[in-house]
Amino acid sequence: MKSPQNNFLGTGTFFGGPASVSLTTALSPEVGLSSADDLALNLRGLLAGQTNHNNPQSVPHPQGSNQRVVTSVLLNTRNHGRFIEACVESLLAQTVPADEIVAYDDQSSDDTVARLCRFGERITLLTGGDQAFPSYQRQANAVLTAFARSRGDLVFLLDGDDRFRPEKIEQYCAAFERCRDASMIQAPMEKIDDQGRTLGSNCEARKHVQHHLTEIYRQQDVDFYYPTSSLAFSRSYLHSVLPLNFSDGIPLWSDTRLGIMAPYYGPVLTLPHPLTEWRRHADSDSIRARGRNLQIQQTLMRTEVFNAFCRKYGLRTISAWRNARFYKQLLRLSLPELAYDLFYRHVRSPASPVQPDR
Repeated sequence: MKSPQNNFLGTGTFFGGPASVSLTTALSPEVGLSSADDLALNLRGLLAGQTNHNNPQSVPHPQGSNQRVVTSVLLNTRNHGRFIEACVESLLAQTVPADEIVAYDDQSSDDTVARLCRFGERITLLTGGDQAFPSYQRQANAVLTAFARSRGDLVFLLDGDDRFRPEKIEQYCAAFERCRDASMIQAPMEKIDDQGRTLGSNCEARKHVQHHLTEIYRQQDVDFYYPTSSLAFSRSYLHSVLPLNFSDGIPLWSDTRLGIMAPYYGPVLTLPHPLTEWRRHADSDSIRARGRNLQIQQTLMRTEVFNAFCRKYGLRTISAWRNARFYKQLLRLSLPELAYDLFYRHVRSPASPVQPDR
């Protein structure tokens, strides 16, 4: 692969239809990618032939256009006893059932495992051992372990306190059947409280861009993705990137890392309407971790992880200091506490309109 200083990505593979075409693509200094990004630049051609020896059971499945999509749900849970049954029942009530549900319990100290056992052979239950790692690395281990036991072409992630709406798997499969080269599918989520009461959508218009690589370099940003329970990945993509490498010491969760890399492996599809119920309660990791400077920290960490990936493959990097949204985050940080709280609750929180289904 040629150096980005030469304004080339090298020889890549583009997937714009049923056949792939190998091209050498010039980089635009202003954007980072040529208009060929409209064909969805895909690194699988560059990585073809590489075997993931750390995860030998997870072999990519052939994805012929006439084959039915096999689906797996990887359910990660820790002390979700009061929510876990509703979570699993939402999977069993799908209009198109999942082919398998692989649940990984990360050393729950409550009755989560006992409740999961009630579902018997309808789920595959895995239990984790002692792990002296931070929670974001334990999540990565849960995904890796469950993925190794799965067989789906389309792999859904789900936290044990969230729920799928009945038509979610059906709609994701329909999108995947229309674009078998997709690396990832997502949709906004409906926020609910610990009693299941609706709190509103987390929909944000900026997460509904159509050409992710173009937007990454145009906006100098990689925050275009919804959280864990919204996401589904192609098996071939997960096989290419798992296990995730945390040697950088950056406390960035698996869902974020997977989203950051996904556009280089295939199109990212974003559906317009909420298909997941995202529970917001006092024990949620995302609630407990929230702080006034968290958005700034997240932007810097996402940028660093993305740039490390780009440097590994000789791709053009981005800069947070050329990201307009980063400056807005810095400005918000300077607001008085009351003004910041008003912003967070009444300006940032309302759902943003999105374009109709594409």
